Formats: sequence, structure tokens, C-alpha cells
Amino acid sequence: MAPKGRLLVCGASDGSIMLLDSKTGKTKRGLKGHDAAVAAVSFTEKSTVLVSCSRDKTTRLWNTKTREDPIVLNHASEVRALTTSPTSGKGASGARDGEVKLFSLTSLKCIRNLQAHQSDISGLILLDDKKQMVTSSYDGECKLWDLTNYEFLKAPIKKGPRLRSMTATPDGSAVFLGRNRGVILRINLENINDKLKMSGHTDIVSALAVDPSGTFLASGSWDRTLRIWSIEDGKEVASGKLVTGITSLTWSNSEDVVYTVDPSGSIVSWTV
Repeated sequence: MAPKGRLLVCGASDGSIMLLDSKTGKTKRGLKGHDAAVAAVSFTEKSTVLVSCSRDKTTRLWNTKTREDPIVLNHASEVRALTTSPTSGKGASGARDGEVKLFSLTSLKCIRNLQAHQSDISGLILLDDKKQMVTSSYDGECKLWDLTNYEFLKAPIKKGPRLRSMTATPDGSAVFLGRNRGVILRINLENINDKLKMSGHTDIVSALAVDPSGTFLASGSWDRTLRIWSIEDGKEVASGKLVTGITSLTWSNSEDVVYTVDPSGSIVSWTV
């Protein structure tokens, strides 16, 4: 979602990016530049500037108001995860080889290369107040990094099944991790021994997002369900069924609405 207004952005398997009216579903504009499937797209502080990453081994910075070609940051392998922080003016993208690139949101200039994991990066979170970054990977580990010296701090999850998705509470005090086997873990970053297991899905938890108020967690899975959880106690409060799995999801900024995307590229809006 755009920071303001009703603009929804979605990346496609053919490498294109679509800007949609969230109310009508109509395409406002299409962006072409990637040569392979788009893995993630994120607006910066402006609704006219966005960052995308793709299996074509690039991260790109777009100005949707102009027809100029995007700025390109090259990776050594397919790029799988993306996060942006308008507060710090930085972003990060993670690739299949486990490398994370931190970059400037204005120029896309690479600030630091970090070999964070041994396998695909599945999630990235920048914690501005703490000047830290959280990473998750298919290698089963979740790690916390100090961004003042780019050193490893601790591993909230050291080993286990693949971690397929990750999100955090608005205050950055806790992260949620989606696993291969339908399990969601809530971890307190101040006390990593404080963990809560949330069960309900029966297949890969492929997408996670916390609502803007920090009250509810939305989870999407290959088991074809969307589930809503109470963050306070980790209990499921609602669910919905689709005809196919969910690849990504996001909350509306101003309403109790969740948007989900399936492998075909279809977008469904849910009133929570």
C-alpha cells in the first residue's frame, strides 16, 4: 500500500509491476523493467517512489511520476526479500545466496554487503530506533544484527525447519516467523527465550503482516487460508478460505482490510 491514499502495488511473475486503485481494482499504471518474477515491492515515504526486487538478480528504484528508467542495484543471485525504512532513508534486499545488501533509498547506492545466511533470505526488518536489522532464511535461522558496526548480535532462532516469512510489531519489540510446517512463532526480541507457538495452518506459512495498530496478525498459507490472530494472546480470531494458496498479503493503511495475492496474480480484499 502507498503511505497515503488508495494506491496498491503488486509485482507479477512476468517481471511487470502494477499500480492499482485499491477501491476499484483498476490498473492506474504499469511499470516494466525486470526480466523475471518480481519477489517484493515497497513504497518509500512517497507514493510516487517505490523499490522492487526480482529473480532477475536486481533491486530497482522507481519514480512512478516519470517515464525514466529505474535505478538498478545488481546482486549475484535471485533477490527474494525486501524492506524499506523511510525514517532512516535506508533499505535492504536479500538474495538466494544468503547475502543482504543495505542501500540508500534516494540513490540505491549500496552501503554494505552482509553475508547473513547460508541460504535464501526469506525476511528482512529494519529496527530504526535500535539501529538493528532482523533477518530470516531458508537455512532455518533468524538473526539480529547491529547496524552501527554491521556485526551479528544474537540468533532468536538458531536451527529448525525453513523460515518462509517474517514480520514485526510496529514498535519492533517482537517478530513473527512463518515456518514450512504451518507453524507461526512469536519471539520477544528483548528476551529471545520468550517464544509463543501459534498453530492452525496445515502447510507453508508464506506471508505475514501486522495491522497498523499492532493489534492483529494476518497470515497466509499454501493451505489456502487467510487467518487473523490476536497479537496479545496469539489466539486465532478469524479465518477465510480461498481456492488456491496465498503468496503475499498486506493490510490497508486506513481500514480493516487485508489484501491477499495468489500464485495466479489475483488479488482479493478481505474485510476484517
